[in-house]
Amino acid sequence: MSFDLLNLGKNATLAHQRSLQITGNNIANVNTPGYVRERPMYTQANFGPGLDRLQVERMVDQFTQRQVRIDTSRAAYTASYLDQARRIDTVLGNDIGSVITSIEDFFDLMQDTNNDPGSLTYRELLLTEGAAVTARMRDFADFLDNQYEQFNERLELEVDRANSLVESIAAINREISAVQNDNALAQGSLNSLLNERDEKLRELSEYVQINVKDFDNGRQNVTLAGGQSLIMEDGTFNLIALQGNPNPNRLELTTQTISGGNVVNIPVDIAALGGKIGGMVAYRDEVLEPTQFKLGQLALGFADALNQQSRLGMDLDNELGIDMFDLSRTEIQALPYTNINSAPGQIINVRLEPGQAAELTAHRYELRMTGTDTFRVVALDTNGRIIGNESDYTEANFADADADGWIGDLGIGLQFNISAGTFAEGDKFEVNFTQNAASNIFMGITRPEDLSLAAPVRVAEGSENSGGGVLSFNGMQSVDNFFDGNALAGDAPVQLEYLGFANGQHQLAVRTNDGDIIGYYEGTNMNNVLSRAVEWDGVGPQPTDAAFAATPQLYDFTPDYDVTIVGNPDTGDTFNIEYNTNGFADNSNSVAMSELQREKTLRRNPVVEGEKNMMTFNEGYGRLVSDVGNKVAQARTADEAARALLEQSTGFYESVSGVSLDEEASNLLKYEQSFNAAARIITVSQTIFDTLLNATR
Repeated sequence: MSFDLLNLGKNATLAHQRSLQITGNNIANVNTPGYVRERPMYTQANFGPGLDRLQVERMVDQFTQRQVRIDTSRAAYTASYLDQARRIDTVLGNDIGSVITSIEDFFDLMQDTNNDPGSLTYRELLLTEGAAVTARMRDFADFLDNQYEQFNERLELEVDRANSLVESIAAINREISAVQNDNALAQGSLNSLLNERDEKLRELSEYVQINVKDFDNGRQNVTLAGGQSLIMEDGTFNLIALQGNPNPNRLELTTQTISGGNVVNIPVDIAALGGKIGGMVAYRDEVLEPTQFKLGQLALGFADALNQQSRLGMDLDNELGIDMFDLSRTEIQALPYTNINSAPGQIINVRLEPGQAAELTAHRYELRMTGTDTFRVVALDTNGRIIGNESDYTEANFADADADGWIGDLGIGLQFNISAGTFAEGDKFEVNFTQNAASNIFMGITRPEDLSLAAPVRVAEGSENSGGGVLSFNGMQSVDNFFDGNALAGDAPVQLEYLGFANGQHQLAVRTNDGDIIGYYEGTNMNNVLSRAVEWDGVGPQPTDAAFAATPQLYDFTPDYDVTIVGNPDTGDTFNIEYNTNGFADNSNSVAMSELQREKTLRRNPVVEGEKNMMTFNEGYGRLVSDVGNKVAQARTADEAARALLEQSTGFYESVSGVSLDEEASNLLKYEQSFNAAARIITVSQTIFDTLLNATR
């Protein structure tokens, strides 16, 4: 009997001693990250009284643990996104980001200049303000470029940290498998490894969202939420890699694996990436790059519109206007996809099509070869998908190139020069024309005398007119057809002769400097006479009144300028057009420049036509600001929700796996009393044994 009591007491004492050790270990690790509370599990002996054995149980709810990982990824995603996006939002509210304020100041000064267009003082101020606009654009663009550089540096750092965790988890996997196969190793060693692995997995979920699958050998398989494998059951692992193709500055994520001795890069599903890294990539794709593209579109639209209007004017030297802004440094090279394209050495240069910035949108473009000498250029959304259908975009042919090799008229505001290489159907090139354009725009005019604020032509009624007709200048369309230096060409339409009014129609003849008739006009009104006149080639017989009844044949060319006659001229009255020599008090072109502030010159969607698809400079900048503000507001709301969910799931997890000092203190008392009681059993058994020995003496 005493022997049974001794064994019973010994087993109980050892079990309660182990329970005290477990409780003490829990208390000691109350602040240890990733530590999981342990609980002693007693098993009754199968035969006879007492304990069979004591086991140590890790208090883990796998469902709650998985939810903590998911919520950790979400919270890290929104925090990373918000932290970076609000930097741009903040800058948009200070001097660096106030591009539109500088543009408004420029147009305000232009309005003042309209009152005295010949003033050198106003002209110098206007040049200063123009330089301020380009400087402000470059400052903001440089800030965004700096943010992009910081983004790439941080992305590389975060990927390195994630890869370090992947390697650590794979190593712990192997250790756990070894411990489970070696019964001589203590249970505590296994639990410590499990705790370490779980904490590493939680840390990894801060960087990317992961799925974890357990195997019987104690190892775990870890995959990204998009399905790409990171850690395999056999102990091998894949690393997250960064590469930029075709743009080396635009880092994309892949998982790197070895297949047949070769390194294979498998694209990562960015939409399901999650974590800090996913939030960073989403910020780049949804906030940083769109802001760069929209700023570039605004800068190009502003500069190109003023350049084209400047070319339609006359300066203080009686010369036709030149570009106000220098866009030569905005030319780029299209970037070939090296893993797709058929041959190396392909070079395609890209530039803005002069006067066509209104066709350009704030998107990344992709040039797709549809044959060996044909291509289409399509616009892509932030996810890299084509906007609209490929058939919505004009197909170009190498044979369409002009004398300098440029191919244009594609409806997207860009021209392409095939400079070198051979091409095949399926070759692709990335075109990021507007992304960095704002960094490369400078003033083209430095002399105030070169500002072309006057129109190059002026109009007047004939000195011998007897009627009440008045000729008004409607504005310039180009200077390509009827100008010869600082004079009108010999074949320019310079005089209108009123032929009379018949059958409810006004009739006019259009003459050159030499008095030759080059066209006739007939209409119920005399608006835009030159663009609506009937052409006469000067060879056949001149049209008679009967010719006006025929279907009008328009000029083969676009008139450089146009005029309107109002009032009631008499038959034989003439109206003259001449070069505006020394017309420096004229503000016609300055007024036209001022009106650009209200013109809709920025395009929203590349496959939609019409005025509703166009924006003013203010509207374009307003869209840039509101898009960033909306993204930040959405991210702030999402971040608050994600943090609340993480706090909730962490609370649930800690209620099971975390150490409660109150509970452990209670357990200490309980196990101490149990230990003392078990020790008393040993004492009693010793007393009984001694009594029995004494009885036999």
